[in-house]
Amino acid sequence: MQNQLKLAVIASCVGQDGQVGDTSAYAAWFAAVTSLATLAVTTVVNGRREQRRWARDALTDAFVGFLEASWSYSDVVRNWPPGQELDPQALSRVSATMRTQLTRLRLLASDEVLQAGEDLMRSHKVLLQADAGRRESALESTSAARRRVVAVAKREMGL
Repeated sequence: MQNQLKLAVIASCVGQDGQVGDTSAYAAWFAAVTSLATLAVTTVVNGRREQRRWARDALTDAFVGFLEASWSYSDVVRNWPPGQELDPQALSRVSATMRTQLTRLRLLASDEVLQAGEDLMRSHKVLLQADAGRRESALESTSAARRRVVAVAKREMGL
């Protein structure tokens, strides 16, 4: 493509008498080079814009998925009747979702986000081990850790 463009520009610069130097030919050459430069810059800028958009969308999806799983985990524990055995499959599914989303955050976000997410995961473990008398306090600690994740997420995304 570039070689064809060069040949076309050279051919347009040579007059009928074989002399190089026609002003309109130089103007055409300049326009072709300018057009090519504009195309290159536009391609690069649009590519970067699309990459940033994709990263922001992926980061948003990871945050939402992680926080939804956290809420589900807390709901399972909150609704757990004292004296009854907790459904391990329900917590296992929710924990797996949280780990998957935390892995996505690990790839897309800063260390501060990762630390907040890991703290939230640890608070879920404390919540699970809390007896009925300490469950409400553990739920509050988990809620505070979740709010920290939200605050860090907003900073990360510039909101």
